[in-house]
Order: sequence, then structure tokens, then C-alpha cells
Amino acid sequence: MSSATAEHRAHELRQLLNRAAHAYYVLDAPEMEDPVYDRLYRELLELEAAHPELITADSPTQRVGGAPAQGFESVRHRIGLLSLDNAFNTEELEAWYARLLKVLDRDPSTALPMVGELKIDGNALALSYERGVLVRAATRGDGEQGEEITSNVRTIGAVPLRLQLANPPEWLEVRGEAFIPDGTFAAINSERQARGEALFANPRNACAGTLRQLDPRVVAARRLDFFAYTLHLPPGWPAAADEAPVPTSQWEALQWLKAAGFKVNPNAELLPNLAAVEAFFQRWDSGRRQLNYATDGVVVKLNDLQLQDAAGFTQKAPRWALALKYPAEEAPSRLLRLACQVGRTGVVTPVAEFEPVPLAGTSVSRATLHNADRLAELDLHAGDTIVVRKAGEIIPEVVRVLAELRPAGAQRLELPHTCPECGSELVREEGEAATCCVNSSCPAILRGALRHWVSKGALDVDGLGSKLIEQLVDRGLVGSIADLYRLDGALLASLERMGSKSADNLVAALEASKNQPWHRQLYGLGIHHVGEVNAKALAATFASAAELATAASETPELITGVYGIGGEIAQSLQQWFSTPANEQLLGQLERLGFSLASSEAELAAAAARRADGASTHLGGQTFVLTGTLPSLSRSQAQALIEAAGGKVSGSVSKKTSYVVAGAEAGSKLSKAESLGVAVLDEAGLQALLNNA
Repeated sequence: MSSATAEHRAHELRQLLNRAAHAYYVLDAPEMEDPVYDRLYRELLELEAAHPELITADSPTQRVGGAPAQGFESVRHRIGLLSLDNAFNTEELEAWYARLLKVLDRDPSTALPMVGELKIDGNALALSYERGVLVRAATRGDGEQGEEITSNVRTIGAVPLRLQLANPPEWLEVRGEAFIPDGTFAAINSERQARGEALFANPRNACAGTLRQLDPRVVAARRLDFFAYTLHLPPGWPAAADEAPVPTSQWEALQWLKAAGFKVNPNAELLPNLAAVEAFFQRWDSGRRQLNYATDGVVVKLNDLQLQDAAGFTQKAPRWALALKYPAEEAPSRLLRLACQVGRTGVVTPVAEFEPVPLAGTSVSRATLHNADRLAELDLHAGDTIVVRKAGEIIPEVVRVLAELRPAGAQRLELPHTCPECGSELVREEGEAATCCVNSSCPAILRGALRHWVSKGALDVDGLGSKLIEQLVDRGLVGSIADLYRLDGALLASLERMGSKSADNLVAALEASKNQPWHRQLYGLGIHHVGEVNAKALAATFASAAELATAASETPELITGVYGIGGEIAQSLQQWFSTPANEQLLGQLERLGFSLASSEAELAAAAARRADGASTHLGGQTFVLTGTLPSLSRSQAQALIEAAGGKVSGSVSKKTSYVVAGAEAGSKLSKAESLGVAVLDEAGLQALLNNA
């Protein structure tokens, strides 16, 4: 066979086999007999073996194959995968809807069409296509970056290797959920039991573990499935006349995904108003039990994509979507004892320990009781029979006490008056829910601070786990974060479960952690309310601990001027930096080699970005966006303002610098005019951004 003939036949076979796979896995309507498929597949394999240059990324032969991976590379998502806010009843749904109307400047009686989708209990995937061909698949990870698992995802029959579009876009991002159907899960566990292997707890855990298998052949054997639910197209991409038009709504996006060859959950519905959303939620509470896959709720999305863009995002979730979850499975158990945990900030948390019960696929024997108020509300007594559930199918919690089953003479349980770790008197400030140990030398507080410092989001010190930290603290070898950097290999090697090589690796990891960027060091300090996102925002504005400390004590308004940072965080920073022990810690860290500041490379990169046009000449100015701008979406306008140093707020006040108003501007424009706030159109905003 000539090369040209082989190339033509390989192309023909790929088309036939991909169409047959789509009919089988996506449409559930097989159009080709298995023996015929097998014969054509074998022919393609032989062609590709004889002509390796004919192998393409969209070939069905590439679904399984290749050597096992050595590990998974971390990759940054082109478009982030944010989590969804949760609601657990219709009252919380209605509150979310009211907030959405307020953000959109709509009358409270407005009916906004929504799309209801089942919330599949699986694992989120990010799929990247270039010119219609799957080039990368990644896990959610932290939402900004995940693990690249393309070889494994190629084995999922419901994921198209090539889009069924004659004119695919330059790039395409698709989000969806990988899952294991219940019947498949039962078969997998039956096979594992026959081989004497440990059983998987539930389909979701089995799916997560499968996606991280290093051998794609193992993944293929587990027979994962996939539903697509989100679509991201290049801005301004023109659809060809014979293609589905560019979607303007979530409902159209689902139809577009179907036309492109993706499997979309068939139970999604277009819902005209909030009452229809509530009915959809109630109907599937019982209906989901007849499905062959796990679902723990429904997802509600604003249908109009332009309104989605106008609603925007909070720091962690879109305002236009909500996960509405069903009540968790409940089970009774007998309380064995009340324990208390002391966290890194000194907060004492009561924990109920009870006889193990199976819940949502796992065995549960402990649940937090949060604080003294919750303990009193439950009226918990020794030996009580309690009802336990998993909140959001994840976190165990005690729902109520069955007082009628209480043993005679049972003693009422309360928080202790002294710290269970150090014996110091516990303190509860007036108006606060938390009960705290205020002894900064408390071993529990120290252990928590050390665990936080070395955690993945902070200094990321490999080899320093909880057990080793306990040894170091209990033996008095470490009394502060700084003491970690005074440990030597010989001392570490003498500890339990530590050898010379492990000790040397840990010393090297500690030394390397001194080079972590300033925002990680700031987060690692464990300052109350300063999480990873806030630490990044603060570090981008204040280039060193010294700058941040000065602002905290002298100009807190500079801190609250940082987008997303409020007065509570500013007060927390002021208290932390004014504490002598913390001042001493910073001094010790600097003497040990920590810069506690942005590196020269980071400063140079920031300067380069500014030189590229990302100037901060709008610093200190607050903008409010309202209405529809001619060419900029609300999120694009916000990004431009923030890149120039400005802050975008959701409400108009006397402190507002400018209101940017487009077509159909609502009450915000009226309020701006009544307060005398300057109003800009898009052209005026562009002139301001260009420093004209």
C-alpha cells in the first residue's frame, strides 16, 4: 500500500471508529456491531504500525497505550475552575437569588430564567482542545492549576478526541465531571473482592484514585464516564454557517457541546423562574435514587451568559451559579466521650467521639461540635444516643440528641475551664463564640503553627509531617518556627523513624524553603484571617514585612484599600505585628536567611508589567460599574481598572471616585447623580485608563 493510500485509509478509519465510539458512549445508540468495530480497529492498528507517521492525537488507538507515567506534571489552567457556593434548602436558594437580583440592579420581583443541572458526584476535569483535537486534560487541583492526566482521560469513551465540527475554534476549554456509574462500581468491587484486594469506599473515591493511576491501561479497565457542562470559546470566534451558532446562554452552550460530540447530562432543564428551580430541586430529591450514578444535589445557573458576566465573581465562586445540595444521610450512634482539640490560634474545639457508623461510603467515628454554644444547644450528656450526618456529604456533624434514650443519671458535658494541653485557664471574650487558650507557649498552638508553616500552600517543606512535629515539640527541641532552621542532620537522624538520608533531605528542604516567595511566607505566619488569596493580594501591594508592618500600625487605610481586604483583616494585621513575640520571630527569621520580602526578580517582573502598560495610576480610586458597555464586558472592565491600580466596588457611596455607566444603567447611576459622583461612559473610562 502506498503512503498516500495508507494516509487516506487511516483517515477514513479514524472517522468511522470515532463516529461509532460517539454513538456507543455518548448517544447510547450503537451503530456498528462489535466484531466490525474490532476488525476496523485492528486494521488501523496495523496501518499505524507500518506507518508510524500516520498516528494522530485523535486516533482511537491512542485512547489506551504507552508506558506508565513517571508522575503527573502540574499545569496552569487557561481559565480557572472556581468552586460553587452551596445552599442546603430553598430558603438559602431564595437568599442567593435575592443577592443576585441586587447585584444585577433588578427589581426583586424579576424572573430570571435559569438552567438546572444535576450535581454529579465525581471529579471535575478541564479539557483543552486546539483546532478541534484534545491536547490536554487536567484535574481541578486548586482551581488555578491541576495535574495533567491527558493519557488517562483519553481512555474515557465519552470524551471526544476530535470535535465533531467542520470548523472548530482555534482553542476550546470544556469543563465537566468524570464519574464511575453505580453498576460499573459494583462490578469493580466484585472483581477486587475476588482477587482479595481492598474494596473502594464509594464511586467518587474510586474515580479520583483511578484518574491518578500512572498506567492508562488500569484507567481503561475501570470504565469511567463523563458529562460536559461548561464551555469556553475564544472571544469573537465566528461560527461557520453550517455550525451551531456561538451560544448566548447556558442552555445553548449545552446544545453546542452536544453538537460538538460531548455527552451532556440528559436531565438538565431550562427553568423560567425561581419557583421552577425549587420544583426541579424537589423532584430530583427522589428521582436521583433511580439513576445509575451518584448525585448529591442540583446546580442552578443563570441562563443568560451576558448576565452571568455582569454578575461576576466573588473571590472564590461565581455569583451566578449555586450548588443546591440535598440533606445528607443520617445515622444514630452512641457517644463514647467528649474530646477537645486546641488549634494553632488557641481556639479550643469540642469533638464528639462515638461508635463508628457508615455514612456516605465511609466509616465515621468523630465529629466537631464547633464551640461551647453548640455544645450547650445540643444539651449533650455522657452516653447519649446521637444522630450523625455528613454535611455536604463530606464533613461529619452531630445533628441532634435523642434525649429519650439518655441513660439515667447521665452527666451533662461542658467545655473544660483549663487547656487540655498546657493547663492554662481558658478565656472566652465577651461577644465571641470561641473559647481560647492564650498561652503562646502552649504545645498545641506551637504544633499547629509549625504544621501550617510547612504546609503545601505556605513554605511547602517536604518530609516534615505531623508525627515528626509532635516529636520535636514534645522533646522540647523546637519552641518556635525559627527553631526548625536550627536543627541539624545528626539530631534529626536520632529521632524515631528518621535515618541519616531522611534527616539530610529534611535539612535541605528547610534550607530551600527560605527561597519561597514573600506571599507564601506571609501566609505561613498564620495571621488570623490572612489566607492564601489575601496573602497574595497583600504581598503584591506591600513588598516586604517591614512595609506591611508600617502600614498596619500607621496607615491601615492603605491595607483596606487593597482589593478584597477589609477592616477585620487590617485589625488582625495590626494586632499581630504589634505583638513582641511576633516581632522577635520576624527578626530571627531574617537572621536565619529569610528576606520576608519580594525578590529582585519578582520586583523586576512587576516593573516590567507596569512598563507594559499595567500602570497603577488609578491607585486609591474606587469605581462602580453599571449597565452594559458597548465593547467591554463588566469583568473585562473590572480587570482593566484593577490592573491600573483601581478598586471596583458593588455599591455607590460618597467615597466612590467614578461610576462607569453603560446602556440600561439602573439605580446606581441615579444614586451617583444624587451624590455628585463623576459618571463616565466607556470612552471616558478608556481615556482614564490610558492616562489621557
